[in-house]
Amino acid sequence: MTPRFAPTAALLVLAAFSTSVPAQTVLQTDALEQGQVLDDTQLAEAPGRAGRISLVQGKVDIGGDVGAESSPAQLNWPITSRNLISTAPGARTELRIGSTAIRLDGDSSLEVTELDDDSLRLRLHYGSVSVRVLNVDVVPEFELRTAQATVRLTQPGRLRVDAERERDTSLVSVLDGEAQVDGAGASLTVRGGRAAQVRDEDVRTLQAQRDNFDDWSLTRDQALVAAQSARHIGTEMTGYEELDRYGSWSTSSDYGSLWTPQVAADWTPYRDGSWTFIAPWGWTWVDNAPWGYAPFHYGRWVQVRNRWAWAPGRLERRPVWSPALVGWVGGSNWNVGFQSHNLAAHGWYPLSPYDRYVPGYRLSSERLRRLNDWRHATRREQQQPGRYNGLTVVPREQFGGRGPVIVPRAPRPNRPEQLVSGTPGSAPPPPLVARPGWNRDRRDLLERANVGRTGVERPAFERPGLERPALDRMQFEQQARERGEQERLTRERNNGERLARERMAGQERALREQGERERMGREFENRNQMDRMRFQVERNDRERMGRERMREQAERIQRQPVMSTNAPAFARPESRPDSRPESRPQPRPEPAPMLNAPQRPAAPPQMVAPPAPRPQPSAPAFTPAQRNNDQRANTDARGVSRVER
Repeated sequence: MTPRFAPTAALLVLAAFSTSVPAQTVLQTDALEQGQVLDDTQLAEAPGRAGRISLVQGKVDIGGDVGAESSPAQLNWPITSRNLISTAPGARTELRIGSTAIRLDGDSSLEVTELDDDSLRLRLHYGSVSVRVLNVDVVPEFELRTAQATVRLTQPGRLRVDAERERDTSLVSVLDGEAQVDGAGASLTVRGGRAAQVRDEDVRTLQAQRDNFDDWSLTRDQALVAAQSARHIGTEMTGYEELDRYGSWSTSSDYGSLWTPQVAADWTPYRDGSWTFIAPWGWTWVDNAPWGYAPFHYGRWVQVRNRWAWAPGRLERRPVWSPALVGWVGGSNWNVGFQSHNLAAHGWYPLSPYDRYVPGYRLSSERLRRLNDWRHATRREQQQPGRYNGLTVVPREQFGGRGPVIVPRAPRPNRPEQLVSGTPGSAPPPPLVARPGWNRDRRDLLERANVGRTGVERPAFERPGLERPALDRMQFEQQARERGEQERLTRERNNGERLARERMAGQERALREQGERERMGREFENRNQMDRMRFQVERNDRERMGRERMREQAERIQRQPVMSTNAPAFARPESRPDSRPESRPQPRPEPAPMLNAPQRPAAPPQMVAPPAPRPQPSAPAFTPAQRNNDQRANTDARGVSRVER
């Protein structure tokens, strides 16, 4: 090569390199040069982890923050910090963050207070939530709060938390694993099969109970088992659980693992869905397919045998999340025919493993290297300059409306097959209603542009041919810091007011409980006094009845007849007649008198007491002295009784 052609060859090489690696999105410096003012949330590094809404049953709403306007939840909607998810009675929803599943029952409200690379913090305002954590690395990052308790896991497992199902009460049920529950001034460890009921001043443990919500959650866990996807991409890539049911895995020597979806032959990525502006990332793709989360926020798309296949890249413990891995084409300088008009257009195409992704938000160099590092990309594809596979084009005005850009409803070019070339562009500007800061700044820019078109003199740095002073960036950073400080103070003030309201509510609740205890004490004392009075009345009645019985007995004794004085002190009961013949004893023979014996005087007769009468149950206690036949009982000298008439 001659020396005079060396500069020309160098310029051609640089031009080819710039064509193969187009600028897909807007950097912060480019945004400032184009008159766009970045929000303060983009000054900090965006998190590399996000969740998704994987199931919607019934009326489910999602909002950006507590008190902010909410919208109906959509399948595959990204979940990030300060999202508030609410369900109507009878509705249910499921959130997935890697291998972690979070399910919300009907009539519930859950806030994702913090979700980033190092933490997963939730707050259950009311209702019921079921959480399953499988990865041991997520255990120290997880925390769930209610108004009465704080729940942290000590090992992987499954738990359920109910808040305000009973007034001022939180119930933490550990179905599997182990958790630590802090509340009411106590801290206790709850193991599988046990539950902790926490009130403001009381904590007690009981047996964990299951219901149909727990059965439904267990059924979901059993249905979403993706063994093949777990081997190829791991379990911490959000959305992996849907891939085995909707596609097949293979291995390529050029790209490594490949997943091919079960779609039509003319299907193209990033065409069946919508663009939504989500801070801090910007325009984010939300696909309509049930499997359309992981393939559009991780990895790259390639064409193998005229079919699109998804290449996830190298296997990582926790891959970096992206809003959309696409390259942008066109803008205000690129006009395309739509129906009968030529309009400024924006287009996008899926990035291949050989294209470099340049985010429009702040990202560390280490994460950017992981996004663009492809171990299996062993050869370069020969691409024609200006040709982008899978290009989709819509009018530029679609990105300036109030809502999301629904791609299937957007106008299509008259001759899409002729869109073989386009100007490498940048991501569309944010909508006017994306965030309060964006609205104010973009309104000022539009007003200044309108003033310039009406002929009114512009400021010196806005006149054509003059450079924008470098102080503008410093002023912008100062304003952003001031806005951030103001928002921080506002949040602190709101938190202070909320805590004050909670303290006042706690004091009122304590006063109500004290009044209730006093009322119960008075009722208990009144009941005791009434019981004592009733016992006294019953005792008086018993004593009165005893006295009456004694008086009646005395009167009955007095009414008995007086016994005759001629009657003996006791009387034998009347003997029953004996049917046997009476056997009288034979008298003894008198001895013969002795001759010449002196005669003794006769001894006086002796009285012998009769024997004691035998008790007769049918005989009366006393026998009348006089009978009709004047019977009298006597005994002879031998004690044998006889009856004389």
